[in-house]
Parts: sequence; C-alpha cells; structure tokens
Amino acid sequence: MVRGEAFTHDQLDRLDRARVAAEIQTGVRFAVRVGEVDGDADRFAEEALANLVDLPRNPAVLVLVSPGQRFTQIMTTLGAKSRITDQAAGLAVLTMTSSFALGDLVGGIVNGLRQLADAAGPPAPASPHVVAPPVPPAPTEPTGTR
Repeated sequence: MVRGEAFTHDQLDRLDRARVAAEIQTGVRFAVRVGEVDGDADRFAEEALANLVDLPRNPAVLVLVSPGQRFTQIMTTLGAKSRITDQAAGLAVLTMTSSFALGDLVGGIVNGLRQLADAAGPPAPASPHVVAPPVPPAPTEPTGTR
C-alpha cells in the first residue's frame, strides 16, 4: 500500500472480519485505528481506549498503527490486561511490524489480531446461577397450654 492511500473495500472487509472473529473468540472488544496521530500517542491511545468501554474493568484492546509516523502500539484496559500480557502484546507488535516491513499492512494487522485473540483465550464461562436452598421456616412456639 502506498503511503496516504486509503484501504480498499476488500481490505476494510478483511480487517473487520479479523476484528469481529477476535471478539467472538475472546469476548474482548477490539478496535483498530490506522492513521496519523496528532500530539502524544500514549494520550491519544488512552482516550480512544476509554471511549471503547463503559468501565475500565471491561476487556478491550486498541491496536494503533501509524505507518507514516512508523509506530505500532497495543493498549489494553485493566479488564483485558490479565488476559493479554505485555509480552503477548509485544510479540503481536513484532509480528505486525515484520509484515509492515514487507509492505503488507493489512496482513500484519490481521495476523496481530489473531495473535492477540490466541493470547486472550476464550471468555471465562458464565457462572451458573446459584440458587440458594430455601430458608427453613422459623421455629414456632407451641400455642396453648398443657
């Protein structure tokens, strides 16, 4: 892809399918942002990630790629950090940047999403509703006299 060139419809479709597949596989919300970042990239990523979820404990991952500025960053919410370690995110960045170096921006992002989804694993099973046993009736005082 030539710098400044927009994604084709097929490329956008491929990216969206990879993102949705990662979400279905993990139960984690994924977002990908490709483009120039004005100002501080960390602050931009934090704000974008905060807009993805209602609460920081909700699992979400932001993949931020700026080819023109030559950086790739993965940021997770607290809810996803226990499932996607810094090491796993770093390996995904390495996978992506290796593909980017070969001119495959879309393939790099798709492979990075797959790697992050594999690291996160499946969502925890929903805990079954625990039904408390019925409360026994309070003992009654005998009525009447003997």
